[in-house]
Amino acid sequence: MTAFLFAGCSSLPDNAAASVNGVIITKAGVANRIRVIKGMEPQYVPSNSQGSGYNQLQRDVTEQLVGEELEKQLCQKRGITVSDKEIDPLVKQIVDDQYYGDASKMEKDFAKRGVTIQDLRDNLRAQLLHKKLLASIEAEVPVSDAEVQALYNKNKSSYVYPEKRQVRQIVVADQAAAQQVENQLAGGQDFATLAGKVSIDGSTKSKGGLVGLVTQPALPPAIGQAAFSMQRDQVSAPIQSVLGWYIIKIDIIEPASNRTYDQVKDQLKQMLQTDKMSQHYNDVTAQFKKSSDVEFADGFSPKAHTASHATATSTQPGAQAGQSAPAASTGSAPASP
Repeated sequence: MTAFLFAGCSSLPDNAAASVNGVIITKAGVANRIRVIKGMEPQYVPSNSQGSGYNQLQRDVTEQLVGEELEKQLCQKRGITVSDKEIDPLVKQIVDDQYYGDASKMEKDFAKRGVTIQDLRDNLRAQLLHKKLLASIEAEVPVSDAEVQALYNKNKSSYVYPEKRQVRQIVVADQAAAQQVENQLAGGQDFATLAGKVSIDGSTKSKGGLVGLVTQPALPPAIGQAAFSMQRDQVSAPIQSVLGWYIIKIDIIEPASNRTYDQVKDQLKQMLQTDKMSQHYNDVTAQFKKSSDVEFADGFSPKAHTASHATATSTQPGAQAGQSAPAASTGSAPASP
């Protein structure tokens, strides 16, 4: 049941910042999370612990911890657990990848920042719980071959790729200059070298006249028409355009193609799976939140609910919870544990 608890009427003990189905999130726990954030991402922690910015950080962190506790309880309800043995290799991987296998170096680095190896393990446990919860939810929404085929049929036009050509160009100001370039190329001059010397197009001159791999509509009409009627390695006669006189060369011809169902079915299946899992995750967590009793102590509730009372929150559990507070993720990199 979601209950609105007016200031002064809360049943929470004095040391509580919040409660989730009777599980107390202590003010000390909030302070501990802020300590970790300060050690790893100090830019998020205001220097004045009495100011409004710090108070808002307390609210955000409390909301984040409430979300994590909701997800933890949801995992317990679904029989999802994480053992110490599962965390050990994750810690070792961080030591190996980021501290060259030297655990003492990591401990010293963490100590310098004011965080501990236990902070790291707690964070890894929450990450792994979240990962297992997602896997559990994903298993409940399988994707059939018929669904994948239907999605492909609906978007078949998206898998038609037009012909592309890699074009080089030399642009000059007038017909006389273009004729001179044509003569030099006929005499054996290298196209790219000559483009670098005489082309007036600043965007391609330094690249040997390279325009890149383009479709016909990407080129000016006269240039596109010529480019897509030429053979590979062919050099055009001078072409007049509103921007000057062009001589172009075709390096590569990439034919039009249609990606078949077999070529994209795995990608489409993963897309469908992700969409269905995301929706089912939202449904499962929303139902769990609806059936949960969440209370916030005065001064620790989310900002939107602080006008005159503390209240239950609709924070999404786990990785989605408390987005306004930094995550203090000890498992990602030394700079942001």
